[in-house]
Amino acid sequence: CTMRWRRMAVTLHLSPSPSTKKMKNYQSININTNEVDVLVTNVVSNDHPQPQDHLVPPFHSPDRPSSIFVGTFNLIASMVGGGVLSLPIVFQKCGVAFTTLAMVFSAYITYMSLIMLCYGSRRGGGSSYGEVVRSAFGEKAEEGVSWLLFVFLMFVIIAYMILVRDIWTPLVHLIPGIEEDGVDGDNVLLAIMVFLLPLLVQRSLHALRFNCYVGSASIFILCIALCRGGWQRIESHKSTIFDETMTVEDEKDVFAIDYFKMPSSQEILFSFPIVTLNFLCHFNIISIQNALIKPSRERIQRLTKYSIGVCFLLSYSFGLGGYLYAGSKTEGNILLNVPTSRQDDEDETEYILFLLGRIGCGTMIMFAVPMVTLPCREALLEVVDVWFHHENHLADQASTDSQPEGNEKCCWSLFHQYNPSETAEDSAIRTENEVTEIPETLPEHGPEAERSALRSPSVLIRHDPIQRDYVFRNELVHYGSTLLITVMCYLGATAISGVAVVWSFIGSSMAFVIAFILPFGCFVVLESVVPPVAEGGDRRERWVSLAWAMLLLSIIGAVVCTVNNLLNLSKTLF
Repeated sequence: CTMRWRRMAVTLHLSPSPSTKKMKNYQSININTNEVDVLVTNVVSNDHPQPQDHLVPPFHSPDRPSSIFVGTFNLIASMVGGGVLSLPIVFQKCGVAFTTLAMVFSAYITYMSLIMLCYGSRRGGGSSYGEVVRSAFGEKAEEGVSWLLFVFLMFVIIAYMILVRDIWTPLVHLIPGIEEDGVDGDNVLLAIMVFLLPLLVQRSLHALRFNCYVGSASIFILCIALCRGGWQRIESHKSTIFDETMTVEDEKDVFAIDYFKMPSSQEILFSFPIVTLNFLCHFNIISIQNALIKPSRERIQRLTKYSIGVCFLLSYSFGLGGYLYAGSKTEGNILLNVPTSRQDDEDETEYILFLLGRIGCGTMIMFAVPMVTLPCREALLEVVDVWFHHENHLADQASTDSQPEGNEKCCWSLFHQYNPSETAEDSAIRTENEVTEIPETLPEHGPEAERSALRSPSVLIRHDPIQRDYVFRNELVHYGSTLLITVMCYLGATAISGVAVVWSFIGSSMAFVIAFILPFGCFVVLESVVPPVAEGGDRRERWVSLAWAMLLLSIIGAVVCTVNNLLNLSKTLF
């Protein structure tokens, strides 16, 4: 079949690279002034790509090692992190019924934003979150969102390090022969980070897949312990969390469970960012799609559904179990409600389960640090990659204008000089060897011009994903950036006493932008140039309308939650 799309204003002839020889569905791509002719020789199915998709690596590339099972666990591990420890307090503040609805709504809009982000990657040829934004809003936007991701993930790593320190330090004190005041928590954290160094320098999520299996199984132990403890509290109508001065009536109040509580606006604004953070994994979804074997649209949707479903069930059980266990005394970190030593009225099985659960939770968060360090490093290197390509453009322009060459900046010279794996091709690398950007051109009048009023999007042409650009492959940059991120986050973790400030800041502002505003905004812009089904295209009109609605709600939610957080912070300080 032949499909005609009116899209671009240049003619591009692609010669297949070794990595694209198996991409049999694209025989030719002719980009003309008024139309695009795509000759498709294979039937579209789960074994073949959609003709409109720009996938990197190619659909049938052997560089795609991950199955749906591996990809699902990678995405689950990206979602389930330290934020799950704060879910019980959401149940305590908003009640069981309201929190259930909030989690269902958050899971649904997270699923839609993930799918729209993946579709945006396919439309524009982006191989990273930043490149999807670049396709929609330009190179400056790519640099800006990469900085945003880097800062956001730095805060997440700091929060994880704080939790690792606070969880493992009491466990170290349980070792016979070690005095309670004999071990400093910062030293425990330092030892754990040294232990994690081989994992921190890994270059792909597929290489960290065993982290996902161990982490998911570990947090499940604490979930079982909380659910068991909560069920026992319901059966016995008493709590292990009490003071000696409490009366019987006070003890009943401690364990009061609000199933149908109507929360206040302040409680909603406090709780919803925590729920949003629980499903946040957008910084890894494009990498997972890039590694997925036969990444058809149906397979990436199935992977995302499985991940969201498992994460919802695990998080909901964890949050509800923690609330039923602690009642109205639920803390912002549920581990503060779990005793570190055996209580007088606590049976041995419960004590062992909570001890194993604490160890499991510490293991899960410990192995989650490399899962977040990888996208944090990639976001930083994407900024460097943009700068590197920009400098190459300036050097090419200088040589074209007959200006003297050899004015390469010192930093780029160091990249080449101290890269142990430097090759002759690396020393002569140019931007066009890695990525070519083709701008869209649309009519000046008509409905398509009105739909694309924000900006004319573009398509990125790549043979390999951005993670194989020279800046990412450079060993000096790779190991140096990993060490920089680790040291900076360690210093931040040692300077901050608690994790609540970190979650509050990133949950009320940055998470909304990364999880909802940017994915929905990119989808609206990139879909604006896709013809409707009646004209031979596959634009999803209902999804565009839904994206507009979710985009507006996300902007309102981000503004309201951020203002509320700043007001609460000002009250605390002043």
